[in-house]
Order: sequence, then C-alpha cells, then structure tokens
Amino acid sequence: MIDINVIWEITVNISITTMTLMTAVCCGYFVRPYLRAEKTAAYAGAAYFLTMMLLYVVPTRLSNFTAYTLGILAAFVVMCIRDRRNTDQKIFLAVTFFSIRWLGIAMADKIVFAMEEMVRMKLEKDIAGRAWRQFGIYVGFDILNIGSCFLFLIASIRLLNKAYKYKGEIMTKKELLMMSIPSLVGMTGYGILKAWQDIYVEEIGKALPSVDGIGVFSFLHYLISVISILVMVTVFQNLKASQIEMAGEKLIQSQIADMKEHIREVEKLYQDIRMLRHDMGNHIQTIEHLLDKDEKEKAAEYTAGLKQTWKDTSMEIRSGNPVTDVILAEKKGRAVEKNIRFACDFYYSEEYGVDAFDVSVILNNALDNALESADGDTPCIGISSYRKNNIFMIVVSNSYAGKLVTDEETGLPLSAKKGSGHGLGLANIRRVANKYLGDIVLEQEKDKVILTVMLQI
Repeated sequence: MIDINVIWEITVNISITTMTLMTAVCCGYFVRPYLRAEKTAAYAGAAYFLTMMLLYVVPTRLSNFTAYTLGILAAFVVMCIRDRRNTDQKIFLAVTFFSIRWLGIAMADKIVFAMEEMVRMKLEKDIAGRAWRQFGIYVGFDILNIGSCFLFLIASIRLLNKAYKYKGEIMTKKELLMMSIPSLVGMTGYGILKAWQDIYVEEIGKALPSVDGIGVFSFLHYLISVISILVMVTVFQNLKASQIEMAGEKLIQSQIADMKEHIREVEKLYQDIRMLRHDMGNHIQTIEHLLDKDEKEKAAEYTAGLKQTWKDTSMEIRSGNPVTDVILAEKKGRAVEKNIRFACDFYYSEEYGVDAFDVSVILNNALDNALESADGDTPCIGISSYRKNNIFMIVVSNSYAGKLVTDEETGLPLSAKKGSGHGLGLANIRRVANKYLGDIVLEQEKDKVILTVMLQI
C-alpha cells in the first residue's frame, strides 16, 4: 500500500520547487527591461533559483527572511557583474522585487487560506480521518495558491514596469532612497505582522483565522504597500518627465537665442558687404591715384588691406543659406580650437521646403554632440547632405574610440552622465525629423559614430 506520508512529502517538495521556479521567472521578467542583454535577466533569475534551492536542500538554520535575502542578493550580484552601469537602479530593483515578492505571496496566502478554511469547515465531517481527501484538498488549494501568487506578482511587475518609463536614465542616490521607502515600509509592516502571528501560534497553539479583523487588516496593509510602491514610482517618473520637458524648453529657448544671434551675425555681414560695395568706387579711385603717382608700395599696402577686409566679410563656408553658413563656420572654428579636423560638404536651400530654424536645430545639436564626443589619435568631424527625389539626408560623423551602446526602446545612446538635460539634443533632432515624416539613425562603424537624419521634403 502507498504510504501517504511519502506522497505528502514529495508533493511538498514539488510545491516548494515550483514556487521557487515561478518566483525566479518573475525576477528575470521584472529586471529584463532595465538590462542591456536578455541573457543577463535570465542569469539573474537562474542565480536566484539556484541559491534558493541550494539553501532548501542543504540543512541550515537561516530564517526565511535571510534565505530570500541571499537569493535576491545573488541575482543582484549577477546583474552587476554582467551589466556594470546604473548600480543604484539595480539596488532599487532588488529591494523592490524582494518587497513585492513577500507582499504578493502574502496577499495570495490570505485569500487562498481563507477559502481553504471555509471549505474544510463545510467538509469537516466528510474529511475527518480520511487522509487522501485531506491530501486532495491540500493539493487543490496549493495549486490555487501558486497560481494566485504568480498572478499577483506578474500584475505588480507589469504595472511597475509600465509606470517606470525612463528605464535607461541613470538613477541618483536621492531617487533610490525616495523610491525604496514604500518597499521598506511595506516589508517592515509585513515583518511586524508575521512576528505577531508567529507569537500567537506559539502561545495559543493554532493559527490566526484569516477572515477575522487581523486577517483583513493584514491583507489591506499588503495591498496598500504594493499600491504605494506603484504610486511612488509613478510620481517620480512624472516628475522626471516634467524635468525633461523643462530642460527641453530651456534648450529650445537657448537654440532660439542662438538662432537670433546667427541672424544678427548674418545681418552684420550683409551690412559690411553693402558698405564695402558702396565704398568700392572710392577705393578704386584711391588705388588709381596712388598708381598714377608711381607709389606702388602704398598701392600694394592699400590693396592688401582691401583683401583682408573682403576676407573678413566673406564666409569661409558656403552652404547655400546664410544662416547655415554662420552655424557651420562657428562649429568649424570651435573644432579648430580643439584641434579637430572639420570636413564640410553640406548644402541646404530653402527651396527644399525645410524651415531654416529646423535645420539649425539639427546642425547645432548634431555638431555640438560631435564636438563633445570626438576623440582618438586624429579626432575628426564630418558633415554632408544630399537630396534624392523627395528625401533630404543630413549625415554627421565623428571619430569615437569607445563603444556606442544604445537604448533598445529609443535607439538613442546610453551614457553614464547624470542630469535631466542629457540626451535632449538627439531627442530634439528626432522631433524635427518626425515633423517632416522622417527619423534618425545612430550607428557605429569601427572607430566612427555616424548620425543620419532623414527628412521628407
């Protein structure tokens, strides 16, 4: 005859293994959007699972709290080893998952245990002394419990990941502290309630009923704690969105100011040209007068001065538009100051139907980024453009000795730089491109980064 105790023990082991595997899968699912590689999330989940199973198989005197702490710590270490950026965000992920794991499972336990109590009370006479029936009820509610835990965890994770919009942004220590507070408060409350329940069991000799005031209060605490975590993440992300929007507005205002300055420079240039043309007759007469007197040296000096004046009023770069001429000349001057080779094959005409201000946004942002990141033994920057049918392409490249890493969602580069204004240049270029039903592509070819902007005209 089959020993039900053996079957019961096997079932318990299967249940614990299944619950651990489910939690490990949820862990990997939770951290996946924040990591560069999908394999890293899988390795983190595997580290959690193996650590928990090792602690389960090997006899230890560790409490459940300590064991699960070691499990999530193993996942955290794997994430940090394989993806070294944004460590503070990984701490937040570890703390948050640790919290929602306990809170989600606690909520599911309360619901399922209350249902099981009611069923056992109704079937008390039928199952009394019948081990197999009791075993069947246990298996049924255990499956329900695991399913409920999985649903609570998945729902919480999906809501959190949806609320956390700026996953590629570097998390500051202030953000880490503030966003972790709800998780820590929830876990503290859970610990107090769990300790009180354990004391009750030890003193009274039986578990607290799940349908009394304490059970309802406990469930509400767990639920409110999870909601608080979601609210805090949402508030901080909305705040970050506002900061990014404000930084974007400041950047636009700065670009408008730059545009006005460029226009003033163009107007001054035109004024100087008009004045030079106006005085050209007088200059010719002066040269003729000097030559008539056979004062060739003075005539040569006078001519040299005229050449310098003409050079000062002539743009070194001719791109087809005076505004873009000024921008390109300014960026070239900055490149020369930094010993960066600057190659320009850019042409733009207002006949293309692209607003000069929009072109200036692209040039200013793209070339500023190139000037900032150009490096290597022979740093260089190149800009070119061409038109094919109704497509206007702008290509900006710069030397880059590092490795370009882009965000999978935005296609924009990731950086260790902090600050809400970082990355807005490329975002503004994309905004302009989208205005003309186009887009941008950022790619790396060996030691060169290439930005391609496509506009439909």
